[in-house]
Formats: sequence, structure tokens, C-alpha cells
Amino acid sequence: MSKRTEWADDLSLSTKGKKLVGKAGIVPVRRLADKVGLTDGLGEALVRRGFHPVHDRGTVLISAACAVLLGARSMAGIDLMRQASLILGRPASASTLWRTLEAIGPVQLTKIASVRARVRGHVHQLIDLRPGGFPWIKVNGRELTGITVVDLDASVIQTHSDKEGAEANFKGYGHHPLLMFCDNTEELLVNRLRPGSAGSNTADDHISVSTEGLRQLPTRRRRHVLFRTDGAGATMEFLAWITSGGGNARNRWEYSVGHTRDDDFWKALAKVPATAWTPALDAKGQPRQDAALVEITDMLDLKGWPPGMRVIVRREPVHPKYERELKPYEKKTDFRYQAIATNTPGEQLQFLDARARSHTHVEAGIRRSKALSLNLMPSKYFALNQAWCTLLALAVDLARWLQLLATTGKLARAEPAGLRAQLLDVPAKLADHARRRELKLDPAWPASARVVEAWDAVQDLPDPD
Repeated sequence: MSKRTEWADDLSLSTKGKKLVGKAGIVPVRRLADKVGLTDGLGEALVRRGFHPVHDRGTVLISAACAVLLGARSMAGIDLMRQASLILGRPASASTLWRTLEAIGPVQLTKIASVRARVRGHVHQLIDLRPGGFPWIKVNGRELTGITVVDLDASVIQTHSDKEGAEANFKGYGHHPLLMFCDNTEELLVNRLRPGSAGSNTADDHISVSTEGLRQLPTRRRRHVLFRTDGAGATMEFLAWITSGGGNARNRWEYSVGHTRDDDFWKALAKVPATAWTPALDAKGQPRQDAALVEITDMLDLKGWPPGMRVIVRREPVHPKYERELKPYEKKTDFRYQAIATNTPGEQLQFLDARARSHTHVEAGIRRSKALSLNLMPSKYFALNQAWCTLLALAVDLARWLQLLATTGKLARAEPAGLRAQLLDVPAKLADHARRRELKLDPAWPASARVVEAWDAVQDLPDPD
């Protein structure tokens, strides 16, 4: 017998195991939803007068959100929660989840948003009290203390099925959701599903999503806000709205967005003297010899744009992947030029450039969201898929709250797949003694200690006021 195969010689399989829990690491996540008031809040928000379902609808949503974290990619995936049913109870069926999502219309979405905002206020209080406090963003080693950074980005979800709202777009055929993240905490504040043909530079969408997203944040987090988008956010209406603080003079709102490179831009750029360029900084804050910055605000016709807007240009050597997109002036000078607009006064160009470039953090948020099923709309009905997008936002927030409040080290920064492998997928055995239950995890597994630590940290959290 080959040594490569002898491991199976004395092995047999049976179904005689008892009181086994397959996904024990999801237990602290489910408990976290209860502790911060999310489960009860959603249950109360989704109550229908005269209707008494077997499964509380708030519990159904939380259970489904946990299933998404475990890898569910469709409504049938809620069945994953059966592996923890000895602890959490028998989960709802896929058909019950479908009926729950089907009943979520505009009124229910508003109620869910209200619950999320209330719970988030409590969670942010807990984050403030943790070691290190609230995670302020750093740019070139400088902490943006007191500034809430939000990122907006749209992402095309391709689909070839006949789903409502699936339409032709610049990347094929599908939907075009617009998402808003809080970069400080990486929470998904808004996940708005839009038809595939929805425009990128739609000011009304950016304003309404931003308004909804800011309502998710505690009042103290809304006063000094930095909005970051790519060029899609560079519309007069959206930037004017930000400049006005949403119509509230007490708000100090700033923006850092991509700027349109029109004919006026290229004409102004051609007039910039060679001595006007300032070296850009690399990731370590050191000057780069091959990249430079210049401000061309005074050389542009900015009539109609909000007061205080500045336009900064970055040039760098042409990367091969951009060669087909080069404009005539770029081909002539052998540089690629990018422009950003901001209303932040007085700061050095290197800082403003680095701050704008950190908008790429939103790509990680989009990636995590797609890893948790953003790119798999489960229904042919648009309204039900919007409810699924809201469910996904609940899952993203629960994962981030767990990482911020109950984990440390690399686990606190882990991607969804890493979180599953290092925490959620750990098996255990349920033991009963002295009228108490104990979930026993194998101490030989490094992840077992992490599950226990996460559980203890969640249990120690104070209840909402």
C-alpha cells in the first residue's frame, strides 16, 4: 500500500455524531446583532398588523445576513445556518426569506434605514471607547482627526438574465448600483440598486445617496465630512450641495473628486511652465522623480462651479495599459495627466494628491461587497433585489462591527474569505451540564481561541441605552 494513500486504511465514516455545531464562529456574530439592538430593532420595524409569522422577520434578516457571511450566494444559502441550529435555532427556509424580502418596499426600507442609523449610533459610541478610539484616516502619516471620510462609487453588475432593471450599459448588460462607504470604519452606509442604464454623472443620485448615507451616521460624525468620488461625482450640482454643507452653514464639508479634462483643461495645461511642477510623493512620503503636481485653478474658466474650487493636476509616466486612451497632448509629452477638484483651502499639493488617491480604498469595499454576493442578484424582481442589497449592507456592517469591537490583529483586517477561514467556519460540540450549555471548541485549532475571545468581547458590550 502506498504511503500516499495509507491514511485511509483504518478510517470509516458514519452519521453517529451528536450535538455537533458546524459553523460555531457565526455564534458571536449573531450575538453581536442581538447585543447592539439590531435584531429587535429590525423585528419591530417589520411587524405587520394582524400578521403573526412563525419566524420573526427581523430574525430572518439577521440569520440571512449571517448566512451571507458564511458564503451564501442566494436565498437558498440561508440553509447554511442549520449547521448552528443547536445554538441559534432552526433557521427560516428559503421560501420564508423570499417572502420576507418580497414584503420590503419603500416604507420598510425607510424603517430599516432608521433602525440601522439608531444602532450605528450605539456602535460608534462603543468604537469610541475601544483602545485606540475611533479610526481616523491617515494620509502620508497625518491623521485626519475629526473628519469623517465617505466614499461613493458605482459598480456595474453584469447579468444575462431577464431581470427587472437589467439594461445595456458601458460594460455590457446588467445593473448599476451606487454605494457609499464610511472609510473610517469601512461600513456600507448605502447600497442603492439602480437600472443598468443609470448614468455615472447623475447629480441627483449622488446627492440623494449621500443624504441617505449621512443619516446613517451619528450627528457628531456629520459636521466635518470629506466626500470622495471619481470623475462621476464632478458635477456642478453635487459639488455645490457639498459646498453648502447640504444647506446647513454649521456643516464643514469638503470634497475631493476627479475633474473633467475638457478642451479648456488641455489648453491651460499647455501653458504651464516647466518650473511650476512640484514633485509628487510616493507611498512612503518621499518625493518621486517621475511624477509631479501643479495647480491650474487660475488658468481655467470655472464659471458656474461652486466658489472655492481648486483644480490640481498630476502627471506621471504612461503605463502600457493606458496607451490606447491617451489624448494628443499626452502622446506629445509622454505623460499621463489626471485632475482632481477640491474645495480644501491652503493645503500643500502633495497632501491633497495623496488624499485623493486614497479614494482607491472604495475599490476594496466594492471587492468585499462582491465577495459577499453584490454581483449576484437573486431575483428577477427589482424591488426584491433592492431588499437583497440592503441585506448585504447588514452583513457588511455586522462583519466590520465584529472586527472593530471583538477581534484584534490580522483578523480585524481580514477579507470575507479570511474571516470565514480564521473564525466563522470553526466546528464545535455542544455539551449540557448543570442546566447550562457549553460550546466546546478544539484547543488545537488556532481559530478556536479567536472564537472564544470574540464571544467574550461581545458579551462584555453594554446594552443600548
